[in-house]
Amino acid sequence: MLKLEALKQFKENHYARHLVFKSKHVEILVVCWRPGQGSPIHGHGESDGLMIILDGEITNTSYFEDGRKVTTVWGPGTVGHSPVGTRHEVVNRSDSDVVSLHIYAPPLIRELQGADMGYHNTVVPQEITLPTEVIQYYLGAASEKIPFNLLDPGL
Repeated sequence: MLKLEALKQFKENHYARHLVFKSKHVEILVVCWRPGQGSPIHGHGESDGLMIILDGEITNTSYFEDGRKVTTVWGPGTVGHSPVGTRHEVVNRSDSDVVSLHIYAPPLIRELQGADMGYHNTVVPQEITLPTEVIQYYLGAASEKIPFNLLDPGL
């Protein structure tokens, strides 16, 4: 079993992306952000994305197809959603480290994302237990968009 603490590893020059699990249906990452680190404005192609804040608080700015721009600050326990077709940028504007869990369905297509798509793992994930709240969210509010079941051991 992989302990989340093992993936709380930061990089000084860029946020760190740690692969937790990947199948043909879903990709799960833990991302670690030092103060001031952030992503460029980007989309997720055909992937629906959830971002759950585990530690700290992060600023998310979403850019919608209709021209709207919405900035929110997400703290621990917040579940943010980046639907297909939405572009966003994520920045740690706080003075503390941030750790977030990202779930993409289907997995991200690396070529669509730009240069910052590598994984920074120093440990190899083998098994993960997601918090009940995450599974309930995915199977509840978002389930009509997601073509898989997180509880299916065949993933």
